[in-house]
Amino acid sequence: MKSGNETYGNAVCRFWRATHNKAIEVVNMFRTKNKAWIAARVLEIFIGLYFIAGAIPKVLDIDKFVVQMAAYKVIEAPSLLEPAALFNIFAELCLGMFLFLGIRLKGLTILGLQCIIIVFTILITYAWIFHDLQDCGCFPVIKMSPPVSIIKNILTLAAGIYILWTLEVKPFLRAREPKSAPDSEPSPSTLTWALALTMTARILVSVLLSAGCIVYAWRHLDREALAQEDSQEKTLFGQFELFMNEGYFNLAEGLYLVPVMSSSCPECKEKVPELNDLFLTPDLPSMVALCYEEQPGELDTFKSLTNPLFPTYSLGDRALLYFRLIDKEPFRLVLVQDGKIAASWDGYVPPLEEIMEYIIHLEELS
Repeated sequence: MKSGNETYGNAVCRFWRATHNKAIEVVNMFRTKNKAWIAARVLEIFIGLYFIAGAIPKVLDIDKFVVQMAAYKVIEAPSLLEPAALFNIFAELCLGMFLFLGIRLKGLTILGLQCIIIVFTILITYAWIFHDLQDCGCFPVIKMSPPVSIIKNILTLAAGIYILWTLEVKPFLRAREPKSAPDSEPSPSTLTWALALTMTARILVSVLLSAGCIVYAWRHLDREALAQEDSQEKTLFGQFELFMNEGYFNLAEGLYLVPVMSSSCPECKEKVPELNDLFLTPDLPSMVALCYEEQPGELDTFKSLTNPLFPTYSLGDRALLYFRLIDKEPFRLVLVQDGKIAASWDGYVPPLEEIMEYIIHLEELS
């Protein structure tokens, strides 16, 4: 009778023998596989890497990605933008990892790829036609116009069909064909367990890495900017209590003219002379600008180029907050009363008479 140690040792030997035979089989497979199989696998890896590379910048700057999602005008409720952005990133990362590691799940991964590409293409087309979308946001590092993105998606769909047929459908059909009796080595049960463990490990790694990235993005999301509008205690502009060299400005109390600008926006720079004229006009409310700067020091450059006479407060790189303060244009002039928007002008500076009409109307109401 064999001892327990001998039985365990034989099991380990059989496992390693099966693993060794599988490794030899894989090597021989690469030697004997036709060019179609190799091309399909290379395409699969490339698409997986593309999804991963596209998701990482979104994780690192989740606020900008939320702004890009909002530009589609499909999800506008702030309470829905956060979960939608996080789910989108998680799906992209998981799909990219699955493709890169060859986790096809009987073709379900490739079908998932096709569904995601079709949905993205429909959304891009809609936002392009009805809302003049300029950057699809698919790959944040590089600006990609809707036509380019649609062509890229069509090519990806074609590649997905090719991958599905070559790596899943053809092997499935070939397996159904009659074949000779299998050899006794390696052990089918042992080999099945080895492959199952390997597949499980790859799935766990993919899901855990994706989940970790989502946690990082969630912790760095500017949720205050998303929640301010729904808050009953503070309005969107009422959150600004500014202690500046030029004075004290509490937008939650009183009447203010508030230009909202970006330091890198050419249109905003062009508006500064007109804003200076308003600032020097008597009987107008105090003016204080809120300026978004993507990189530190951009506001100083903006000031040196435009010479604004009015106080200018930096929003820093809070892209999501800047997006919430403006509407459709990068420049917005807002008449704020007690933290609430009394009037606004998007993309232009209105005539003095128009501003005075609103001010007189507000005085009459009060």
